[in-house]
Amino acid sequence: MRRLMICIVLLAVGSTLILTGCSSGKSEKEGLDGLQDVQKIDQTKNGENIQTVSDADEINSFSKGLEVEQWKPVGKQKEDQDEVSTYIFYRTDTVKFGENQAAGKDMKEVARVTLYKEEPYILLTYAGVEMAFEMPMEVYKRLNQ
Repeated sequence: MRRLMICIVLLAVGSTLILTGCSSGKSEKEGLDGLQDVQKIDQTKNGENIQTVSDADEINSFSKGLEVEQWKPVGKQKEDQDEVSTYIFYRTDTVKFGENQAAGKDMKEVARVTLYKEEPYILLTYAGVEMAFEMPMEVYKRLNQ
């Protein structure tokens, strides 16, 4: 009886260690953490001007500068606004168990932020859901530079 109890405890501890050891510590939905590219598309008279940032320090600084915690939901999307610029956030997919890490893996769009003229109003598209927000004027001016 004692041997059986020891075997059950060892089996439970061993399976717990194995299952927690396979976890990377990050969830699949990690928000804007781990971004690898930020692309800015400005709407100009001559078409579109596209800038891409891939430097990790610049992306981290940019995402902190968004001050998302100060955004206020405005309910419905405003229809009569003209777009000024759009920011698109990219990241590669997480490598799953049993997959090889491919060096040239395609980037996937994580989120999109669209800025509009004259008002600190934005449209955030994240995981297929569109949400309208009002942001602080100083953040809006910084994003429109």
